[in-house]
Amino acid sequence: MTITSTIPRVFTPGWSAASQTAPAESTVGTAWTSLPRDMLDGGELVLLAVKPSIWRPLFDSLPWLLTCIVLLAGVSRLSIPLWGIAPGTAMEAIVIFALARLAIALLHWVPAWYVLTNRRVLFVRGVRRPRISSMLLNDIRNTYLHTAITEHLTGIGTLTLVSKLDDQPMQVWRSIPNPEDVHAKIRRAIEDAIDQHDSLA
Repeated sequence: MTITSTIPRVFTPGWSAASQTAPAESTVGTAWTSLPRDMLDGGELVLLAVKPSIWRPLFDSLPWLLTCIVLLAGVSRLSIPLWGIAPGTAMEAIVIFALARLAIALLHWVPAWYVLTNRRVLFVRGVRRPRISSMLLNDIRNTYLHTAITEHLTGIGTLTLVSKLDDQPMQVWRSIPNPEDVHAKIRRAIEDAIDQHDSLA
């Protein structure tokens, strides 16, 4: 679904790279304790900082968890060795593996942030060191808001941002809470950035 409707230009108070402090009414709040402070240019203002929903680690681990459940049911019901391992030990190994996969997904979820500024959209990730991918608002050609079945059931959605530059990959904001509101704020920011660019041209 592509949103092309005109949206009033009303911005959420944000956080300025120049001041290094956020207004009390900012929706960004204490998010910046988890984000690299040097990722913004001078004068760049944060309009929104969103973490993927806590459902994301579960969705990422779901195929592995379902496989483990099937293996557990089979070993428990048939009571036969699995890979030459006694049933009890095999069941313990399966549970440990399932928990390990979920822990890995949580580890990747913790540093993940989607950030909207008055100039760019950014995706911050990385377990050992921050990795940042960005896209200028003026370069965004289309935005798509869509929901998988599991996301629809949990009230979250996925937003895809497509660049007009052929060599720039899409940016995908997966499993974001309040997806319609986030999408609307991005659309407003894009329109404002385009208007500002045109006024300076």
